[in-house]
Amino acid sequence: MSNDDATVALLAAGVLDELDREVFESLARMVEDADPVPAGLVDRIGMALTIEALHADVAELRLVGEPALAVRTDETSIEAGTITFTTDVLTVMISVHAEAGRVRVDGWAAPAEAIEVELHQGAEVTSTTSDDDGRFSFVDIERGPARLVLRRLSEPTVPVVTPQIEL
Repeated sequence: MSNDDATVALLAAGVLDELDREVFESLARMVEDADPVPAGLVDRIGMALTIEALHADVAELRLVGEPALAVRTDETSIEAGTITFTTDVLTVMISVHAEAGRVRVDGWAAPAEAIEVELHQGAEVTSTTSDDDGRFSFVDIERGPARLVLRRLSEPTVPVVTPQIEL
């Protein structure tokens, strides 16, 4: 053990005093001011852990055409008219249409089969089942961030979860 290692071990075994606490609290305030935790990070971590616990397939986002709004640095979602999500087992394309301040979402899944589809917006979940050709839709949906959770009837325990998008 070198002299530096011995010093570190001795300091590590010591007890924190009031001055140590003040230094750590000051350091914590400086870090919070300089690099605060991004809004929604805790929720995104929770979703990631939930997906991992479900052993879900997470769909990859592919834009078709140009997004309607540019991605902003403080947002984690985008707005687009037509979006395709892909995994090894499922491809889903959705088209988002504005209707009187709300939206309609039309979707198609391939390979074509009946699929349970959930539209998650915060704590609210709207559900539907696709037809045998893989088509589904959600009407009169509120604008805002959303994600889809799709469950193939052939393998319902492995959901496919899309990234968050802006409707």
